[in-house]
Amino acid sequence: MLVTKAAIRITLIIVILICFLYFFWMVHNALYPFIIGLFLAYLLNPAVCYIERKNIGRLWAIIAVYIILFGVVIIGGSKLLALFIKELQSFALDLPFMIENINKLLTQMQSQYQNSALPYYLRIAIDNNLLLLENEMQEFMGQVVNFIIKIISHSIGLAISPILAFYLLHDWYKIKSEILALLPSGWRAELVLFFRDADKVLGGIIRGQLLVASIIGVFVTIGLYLLQVKFALIIGILAALFDIIPYFGPIIGASPAVMLAILESPWLTIKVILLFFIIQQIEGNIIHPKIIGVNIGLHPLSVIFVVFVGGEVAGIIGMLLGVPVAAIGKVLVRHIVKMLL
Repeated sequence: MLVTKAAIRITLIIVILICFLYFFWMVHNALYPFIIGLFLAYLLNPAVCYIERKNIGRLWAIIAVYIILFGVVIIGGSKLLALFIKELQSFALDLPFMIENINKLLTQMQSQYQNSALPYYLRIAIDNNLLLLENEMQEFMGQVVNFIIKIISHSIGLAISPILAFYLLHDWYKIKSEILALLPSGWRAELVLFFRDADKVLGGIIRGQLLVASIIGVFVTIGLYLLQVKFALIIGILAALFDIIPYFGPIIGASPAVMLAILESPWLTIKVILLFFIIQQIEGNIIHPKIIGVNIGLHPLSVIFVVFVGGEVAGIIGMLLGVPVAAIGKVLVRHIVKMLL
């Protein structure tokens, strides 16, 4: 059987891709600044292109976007950072008392549970499941802490990533043309369509979800301040971060506020739960459909499945990236089927 040139070319491309992926995996710890820079450039490119369409040079468009971005970060961040540090200090002082109150509450609940008239075998089953839930929660919180520590440990990379994003934005068209030139001529048209569809899906999910999460973080912070719940800013930031995770994120984000409210009073607990319920209704029925759309190309069951799989494979990062990766995978499969048929 003769081996065609096309088969040899495809084999070489696959081998080269595997080698590149292996190389990138070996040095992935050193790639964080470039990954963050690429992500930032991808987020800012639509704004740069919008200004560029106003007959302004690309370099000046990038500078204008950076001035606006850093202006917002510096002006808003300086005030928020002071509040954030103040709340962290208050949290550190209150933490021993909160732990003591939690232990008292758990002791009281355990006493009521032990004095209940539940059958012995049912109590054993409940104890086993509670122990399993406790281990799962400890593991999850450990992943959250490790995720935060990893972000802090890569702070130098975070600092230089805007510089890398600047160069990527400046040479955006040149990079695109060079990548297109590397693609096989027979596949080029279909691959261009794939990248266009992938950009439409990915851009809608990432940019839209970040905007939605930011809005939810503001709503949660303001709502908790009005209810006079402690550490409203910290909880609002956590709620915004976890809101990126579909379905489960809002529940996880609401947990710290509910726990603090339980330690204060039952009435405050009801008000906090009601606050998060109202915010989630606004998000699900108004904000999310307007910004992201009612359909991202995945069935809700598929979204839940990929979130579980992502969490199992890569923890918090996997839960965050599960939906975008699945959406891109669906677009990729559709185009591969189109090319083969």
